[in-house]
Amino acid sequence: MKICVYAIAKNESKNLDKWLNSMSEADYITVLDTGSTDNTLELLQNDPRVTKVEQKIIDPWRFDVARNESMKLIPEDADILVCTDPDEFFEPGWAKILRDNWTPEITRCHYTYAWSHNDLGEPQDVFIYDKIHTRDYHWIFPVHEVLYPNTLEGFEEHVLEVGESIYLHHEQDKSKDRTSYFDLLKLSVEENPTESHSRMLLAREYLVKEDYDNALKEYLACLDMSDIYLPERQLVLLETLGRCGDIYRVKGDYDKALVYYNKFIEKENTHREPYFCMAEIYNELGQYALAKAIMQTALQICKHHYDWVERRDNWIAKAEDILSVSEFYLGNYDEAIRLAQIAVKHSPNDIRLLKNYICFLEKRYLGE
Repeated sequence: MKICVYAIAKNESKNLDKWLNSMSEADYITVLDTGSTDNTLELLQNDPRVTKVEQKIIDPWRFDVARNESMKLIPEDADILVCTDPDEFFEPGWAKILRDNWTPEITRCHYTYAWSHNDLGEPQDVFIYDKIHTRDYHWIFPVHEVLYPNTLEGFEEHVLEVGESIYLHHEQDKSKDRTSYFDLLKLSVEENPTESHSRMLLAREYLVKEDYDNALKEYLACLDMSDIYLPERQLVLLETLGRCGDIYRVKGDYDKALVYYNKFIEKENTHREPYFCMAEIYNELGQYALAKAIMQTALQICKHHYDWVERRDNWIAKAEDILSVSEFYLGNYDEAIRLAQIAVKHSPNDIRLLKNYICFLEKRYLGE
């Protein structure tokens, strides 16, 4: 079994050496440069680890077109195709896992992906990824592109589940311009008017821009789409319900926020997210005993879904953060300090957490 890593790149010179080191466990590395203005193309052309590199300007820009063009560079004898970006890095040993476990009927591999990390380098947004595959797929959607079978007739997908034995880390570059995403997402909705996933992603982009009115409008439109209630759209539905709750919370309409968090729980009650959000609301309302009770329910949930509905540090120290506030106002100062200390340990640069911790200490040892 021969493995080929393939990628698209533009102005990635600062990441290339680390990325190539990580990907060099493969038999081949191919890259489509989509118009670098730094020395990315030259570095790739002169690096012996790179099997093939070409430059092609994609105009108008679409991620699916770029990905499909990049696949044309893959050598014909490659069996396992691994799509990564130059700001993503595997933990060592990933290729051996594939070679040791891949069988002829497998078409795709599911593995672990950390999209973001906290200040200590601990993974935050962690979910199952699926960009290791055979030639049976192509890319669709202008942005947030996904793999889709070349033909549905007679096709059966067989997935190799490797969990955390293959772990890909994304080193997020927050300086990168994502303005093109908005227009591409609107295009995706126009091209797929009955597809709730595309509209949900557009709503999320409005949310990133803090345009809460338009975000809510799009999320509510998602809930009017018939496909969102299909089993295969379960995550889209949960994400939409949760984000509707978030927006109403930002708007100060706690009653409606709680309605949507409860709708989330009615549909699926093994995610921590709606419980955590409700507990935060009750803390804000001064109902600390109720917040604590909800958190006790949430902490009985031990199933880590590894999907994109799970939020950041809900499996690191978010629970300690929320509970520390409840315990403090319930007069349990020692417990509040203990919990706040855990929260600060995992996010030492979070000013809010530090202020909470200091406040709890002052109340405990200095009184009023």
